[in-house]
Amino acid sequence: MNYFAHLHIASLTQTSWVGNLLGDFPVDSKMLDVDLLEGWRLHQQVDVMVDNHAASLAFRAFPRKGRRRFSGIVQDIVMDYWLIQYWQDFSRVSLPVFCDQAVAGLLVDVDRSPERLKGMIKSLEKYNWLPNLGTHEGVEKAILSIMRRWRHGQYLQAFVDDLPDVIQQGEQTFLSLYPDVLDFVALQTKKAEATHSLG
Repeated sequence: MNYFAHLHIASLTQTSWVGNLLGDFPVDSKMLDVDLLEGWRLHQQVDVMVDNHAASLAFRAFPRKGRRRFSGIVQDIVMDYWLIQYWQDFSRVSLPVFCDQAVAGLLVDVDRSPERLKGMIKSLEKYNWLPNLGTHEGVEKAILSIMRRWRHGQYLQAFVDDLPDVIQQGEQTFLSLYPDVLDFVALQTKKAEATHSLG
């Protein structure tokens, strides 16, 4: 799951919007405030669950130009694409309203964000490009952004070259995976609430 899915999870669990994105940014979890730590921990749990899900294993096994070992990075971005396509099945809030809510929620904690996330939030405040993650162009831009930042980024070029097929391969993966993700998140939330009540 990438940015958009983690923001959706933040809204469902009423945990920190920023906290739920921190798993994708370099932070020292020991230095996080309690609310941010809760979102960071949920992000980590979701990532582990997604990586080990049968649908993810199947996605990584598809024949394609890109190397299998790097396909999980692309899968996360493609999952955001399909969440936006099927948004009405997973939320009663319209997509434009949710995107505005997400940006407003991120701005609340922008000053407690690491610099790169802070820059992303400021970009969202100005342009609110979240809906663009549901377009082929948006998927390509997200991959290219990783390619620029990551020292092994050149290995993602094959996925860009094969992007229409890669995106299409992700549809059934998403439909099999995301309901299980939401069930998993609900269970983790109940466990966290039970721990808080005991404390």
